[in-house]
Amino acid sequence: MEEQARPSVAETHEKTELVWQRLCALLPADDRLGRPYEHARRVVFDAIVYVMQTNCGWRNLPSEFPPWQTVYSQLRHWRKSGIWEQIWIGLEQPHPA
Repeated sequence: MEEQARPSVAETHEKTELVWQRLCALLPADDRLGRPYEHARRVVFDAIVYVMQTNCGWRNLPSEFPPWQTVYSQLRHWRKSGIWEQIWIGLEQPHPA
């Protein structure tokens, strides 16, 4: 059986940027009413992708990211609203190496 070639760092970065742009187009503006976001949504997105790529588990998310509960909660919200699936249309979601 032939092993599939792993994407290069540049290809992975390109795909992450494409997905981020798709996500931005679907999210409400930052100037919404109510409590402001405590963490930049890009950092939350990067944390989600990190967990998916490394399979480190939510509770083991490195400290440079927001708290795991924040990140996991945001992913649940995006999944429940259908945004998460929409941004990945036509692309393979990250998975552990």
